[in-house]
Amino acid sequence: MDQFKNGIMRLKYQLSLKAIDFSNLENLGNADADAIIIIGMGGSGQVGDIISGLKRELNIPVPILVWKNSGVPQTNYVKPFFIFISFSGNTKETLSGFNEVKNKAIVCSGGKLLDMANKKNVPIAHFKNPGIKPRQGGGFMFYGAMGIIKKIFPKTKIENIVLTENEKQGRLIAEKIKNEVVLIYGSQKNEYLCYNWKTRLNETPKNPAFSGTIPEICHNEIEIFENKNFLSKIKVIFIEDDSDKNIVKDTVKKIKLVFKNNKIRFISIKLKGKNQLTKAWNALFLADWVSYYLAKENKLDPARTNLIDELKSLK
Repeated sequence: MDQFKNGIMRLKYQLSLKAIDFSNLENLGNADADAIIIIGMGGSGQVGDIISGLKRELNIPVPILVWKNSGVPQTNYVKPFFIFISFSGNTKETLSGFNEVKNKAIVCSGGKLLDMANKKNVPIAHFKNPGIKPRQGGGFMFYGAMGIIKKIFPKTKIENIVLTENEKQGRLIAEKIKNEVVLIYGSQKNEYLCYNWKTRLNETPKNPAFSGTIPEICHNEIEIFENKNFLSKIKVIFIEDDSDKNIVKDTVKKIKLVFKNNKIRFISIKLKGKNQLTKAWNALFLADWVSYYLAKENKLDPARTNLIDELKSLK
């Protein structure tokens, strides 16, 4: 078994607070935060998207903002609490804002961010990297951030997750979208999942993919399908959720009818799980398998990121 595939299979070991070592949490004191601002890039920033998307189910009582840039955002909140997330601990954009704020904590596997936090006794959620790529460490970073949030807001709900085995489904979907430009559509509620699928398809199999939300695409993006020059290169994935509002479900049915009438190709993926948290992680687990097997179909190394590495190397 190759290392990248093993990394996907190890996700199930990340989905618990037991996977995280917490320190300096006593220094949170009475944070009394009126907002949580999550700072991170790439997969680290997407952890913020997941927490924001699941805010109601997680019973987080304050707004969640996600900042994917250098520095920190300017807000009108009186006492925002900042969580800096970096898988490696060396993400330059994330590091750049660390000294700009006082109320903060970090989530990482090591690096400069851990050193900076230790020097200032900043609350830390630390995990050991078991030899996986940053995009494969979402579970560690999610539970690290959630452990900190629960310390601030004790009524926050956290539970361990048991994933549904979906490797076979992932392989079948990869075969269906090979050599296609993939458009991923879902409800506004699940926008973060659609975007996460898009980035996984971009980074692992190096595949063109884009995401949009329903019903917004019905007012603009749907018109691209009138251009017959592109239809043979496009396949749509619908992310469907039985908890979506009926008006969204009805709109999806109408879009599918239009697509069938105009010979626009699509497949549907129904979210599975007892609640939104489980549905989310099952969907992300499936996205990892699809991306892995699509990389194999494309005869590309799923682990390598040559252009990202080249950009990082430039001074």
